[in-house]
Amino acid sequence: MKLQHFVLIVTLLTSSLVSKGQDWSLAKDKNGVKVYTRKVEGWGIKEYKVVMEVKTSPSKIITALKDVPSRYEWAYNSIEIREIERPNSEEVAIYNKVDAPWPVADRDNITRFRFSYPNKSTTRVDMTVVKSHAKAPVYDGIVRIERLEGHWLIRDKGNGWTEVIQQCVAEPGGSIPDWLANSAVVDTPYNSMYNLKKYIEKS
Repeated sequence: MKLQHFVLIVTLLTSSLVSKGQDWSLAKDKNGVKVYTRKVEGWGIKEYKVVMEVKTSPSKIITALKDVPSRYEWAYNSIEIREIERPNSEEVAIYNKVDAPWPVADRDNITRFRFSYPNKSTTRVDMTVVKSHAKAPVYDGIVRIERLEGHWLIRDKGNGWTEVIQQCVAEPGGSIPDWLANSAVVDTPYNSMYNLKKYIEKS
């Protein structure tokens, strides 16, 4: 391959990576939980990344993520959570309904969580939306979230510490005020992660 062709390919690939998302900006840093946001091309709402380290084992975090009923303990603003299907031990689909302030309609979603283990110290949990399911029809007055991309990373940091990262971008659908959308991408992941931290530390 000629050098100029190689340089062109690398330039195009680099440009596409840069255009996909801006640099992360720290939006909140409190109680050992950090929330970053960035604008991503092709999405109307910012992507968030929430990061914390907690004094626990990775297995306790993984167990909490797989245990659907325990999500009531830490999933912020969730008013209905139930398991839709669990085809195997490393995959579960969950229905989640979220309370929204009046007059905004409540939101719901069906998200599939797939657990994988890239290396001995890391667990990755990919999140994908299920638009419809017989066990969770679209309900009147509830707006279904039909576009979402995200994942969790659980990393063993040694000495009894575990790093937990959740990264996600989603379109809330329907009409939603800018102030609520901007608040949701910071406060919701912060509160959920902080609640998870407290839940893990007391269990």
